[in-house]
Amino acid sequence: MCGQGKVLVALMLTSARDPGIIPRSLQPPEEELSFDSTSIVDSTPSLHVPRTKEVMVNGLPMKVKYCDTCMLYRPPRCSHCSICNNCVERFDHHCPWVGQCIGLRNYRYFFFFVSSSSVLCIYVFAMCALYIKFLMDGDYPSVWMALKKSPASVVLMIYCFLSLWFVGGLTGFHIYLISSNQTTYENFRYRADKRLNIFDQGCLSNIVEVFCNKIRPSRNDFRAIVQDSVLGFSSMNRLQELEDNSGSYPRSKVQDEVDITGEILKISQRGNIEISDEEMGGNTKGFPSFSSDWKSVGAIDAHSKKGVELESA
Repeated sequence: MCGQGKVLVALMLTSARDPGIIPRSLQPPEEELSFDSTSIVDSTPSLHVPRTKEVMVNGLPMKVKYCDTCMLYRPPRCSHCSICNNCVERFDHHCPWVGQCIGLRNYRYFFFFVSSSSVLCIYVFAMCALYIKFLMDGDYPSVWMALKKSPASVVLMIYCFLSLWFVGGLTGFHIYLISSNQTTYENFRYRADKRLNIFDQGCLSNIVEVFCNKIRPSRNDFRAIVQDSVLGFSSMNRLQELEDNSGSYPRSKVQDEVDITGEILKISQRGNIEISDEEMGGNTKGFPSFSSDWKSVGAIDAHSKKGVELESA
């Protein structure tokens, strides 16, 4: 019972603990905003955030990526989980068996859960085999008679033997990852590239980092009241400043085209109403004629073309 209790405690700590979720930003980093210049004529420039930027880790340069969902640059060894839809520090993997991401704050407990499960399987298998041995030394001299006497022991031995291949292999794999200071994500993604592991500090230091370092407090207050994700005034002022400083940003032209499109849509709707009324034999009094409406459309279109030519001149 003590071994089972340890496994359950480790499981609860792994699944119920914040794995290291990084809170989302309400707006992109203002210092990185810039207009994306394009070679297309009369195109509207869009705000652009660089996809990567370079940081220094242990004296070596490393590129970190920008996350469009969380609107922040991910710290080193951080990745966005597609299942949890969160950026997790020191992301290892998403474990479906515990229903949680494995990251910086719960990796230690995940290893305790896997390793204790392996020890429990070995213990149960050994105790069942020992019980069969006691039966054979008593009134059941043959193996077959002893197995018939205790079929539950046979079932448990088969179950633990099969489970040990999974949890035991997983334990051995994570022992290798801990000793080399890697994550499952890094091992599977960068193994073929044969990159230099800039986080490896030696086997003993890597083990101390995982099991002996103090776990950082969570960055999230899960009991706090959720705030509306509204763009701050500082960001709005920054966007307006960038728009004003951009000489190739044809704001008035875009607004005029939107207004003209709206007028054309209204006139076309009025024309459709008139046609439907005439087909039903209704009275069309009070509605302008269809031909006159489309003449207005032509006048509006000519006016817009003239305005565009004047702007380009």
